[in-house]
Amino acid sequence: MTTSKKTAGKKSAGSKKTAAGSKKAGSKKSGSKKSGTTRNPASGKKAGSKKSASTKGAARASKAKGLRVRMYRVGFGDFFLITVPTPKGDRYIVIDCGVFKGTSGTGDIGSIEDAIQDLYKTTGGKLSLVIMTHRHADHIAGFSRAAETFRKFEASMVWMPYWEQFNEKKGSPHNLQFQIEQLAMQLALQFRGREDKQARMALDLLWDATGVDFNATPTGEKKLSGNALALDLLKNHLGKGGKNVRYYAAGDEPELPAELKGLSAAILGPPPEDAQVFLKLDDLKKGVGQYLDSTAGGDDGPAAIRPFRQQWCAEPERDYPAKDAQGRAINYTEVVKDVSGAQPDMLAAAAIAIDKFLNNQSLVVLFTFAGKKLLFVGDAQAGNWEHWLYRVDAPDRDPTKLGDIAEDSRQLLRDIDFYKVGHHGSTNATPIQAVEALGGDRPAKSIVAMCSTEEGVYGNPDPSKGTEVPRVPLMDALGSRCTLVRSDAIAIEVAGEKLPAVSTLPRPKSGKLTQGDLYIEYSF
Repeated sequence: MTTSKKTAGKKSAGSKKTAAGSKKAGSKKSGSKKSGTTRNPASGKKAGSKKSASTKGAARASKAKGLRVRMYRVGFGDFFLITVPTPKGDRYIVIDCGVFKGTSGTGDIGSIEDAIQDLYKTTGGKLSLVIMTHRHADHIAGFSRAAETFRKFEASMVWMPYWEQFNEKKGSPHNLQFQIEQLAMQLALQFRGREDKQARMALDLLWDATGVDFNATPTGEKKLSGNALALDLLKNHLGKGGKNVRYYAAGDEPELPAELKGLSAAILGPPPEDAQVFLKLDDLKKGVGQYLDSTAGGDDGPAAIRPFRQQWCAEPERDYPAKDAQGRAINYTEVVKDVSGAQPDMLAAAAIAIDKFLNNQSLVVLFTFAGKKLLFVGDAQAGNWEHWLYRVDAPDRDPTKLGDIAEDSRQLLRDIDFYKVGHHGSTNATPIQAVEALGGDRPAKSIVAMCSTEEGVYGNPDPSKGTEVPRVPLMDALGSRCTLVRSDAIAIEVAGEKLPAVSTLPRPKSGKLTQGDLYIEYSF
């Protein structure tokens, strides 16, 4: 258990670092790896020290008895509960609580409110730690959907990603929440009335980023709702007005509530302030806001900015020839329409950029308890992963150019006992190099991996297209190395309707899986 104290909004990137991320981005060498004895970031043990796998495994299992991870079946979203056995009884950690309907509209299966009631029944409303990996609706919507129930809960501490702290002051130039909501609103107005695929996709991404359904919400609505309501509940109710909220980036030494005796944690992501390049966007205003900056406000919502005074603007019928060089008539109305039609695609790109930016902010946590190691990665995408996997000074779309992953990162992935599959099984959230390192030379399926997902929500269901979620080749690769448990491996009943299982519940090599009415739970 660590004891460093950090107050909400006060923590800086230069604060105390753990071995997992002590090397700052500014001191990294592109592609270079630290030589000499490598230590496991979580345990401090030398990579070369080995014991009999069966002897060590039996001892760890005995000490970890009572440690459990519960995955609720909520559809396309994450909702996890860790039970930590302590001398004074079980203590509880909630990691995310969200769901999202997605492009297909089928991602929300309607079970999250019942799942939250089950959480209350299990914990008695007493939580030691609540972790919000990032602010997407599929990770926090449950806090707003069941706000009245969550107001009955108490939490000793709330953890959030480092970048979330910049939302504290409305007048701050780094107010991410304000910037996202303003950008999302303006983009939504641009897409108003459109029914094409690009527009629907962009609106879905904006809904996920804000928790606001722009197809159903009046443009002038100011009521606290969606993600804003969830964040308010997390920070001000569960986080005691911010007093018990902690913000962390890679390498920070986290403060754990005293009641979580025997548990330790290392923060692997998101990239800290001196490694912003790994977020893919150096600054939200410049990286995404350029699309917002190309609009001007009006009575009917945003309109294109007119950079020239009217006397300098040409009129097609007056200032341009009626025919081209071959004598064919020119339809300037169609030309203007074609040019204007390109702008919405730029706006869709802005929505996609917001989505990736928020995913890369995901808090990545490695827990250790009685020798068992549990890795939770949120929706971390390439930049977040590359920052701690390779320890280089800049990301690369082709990770093969970065050389081998760092030895301590390889050992970490070899030694973990539990992996929360990133981004619901999306292809962009668990790098091939990470999958290949999982378990190392340990027997196949020694690691339990849990993936909370729902088929047919995003992408083309045809695997040959490469866009389906969960990605079939990724699921196959994880299934060959891990005991892969999917949330849709159990049938549940919602509002009197039976939702069948669509995957198979496996048998782990050690520990056991238990099926509840709304969840699957793994006991170490």
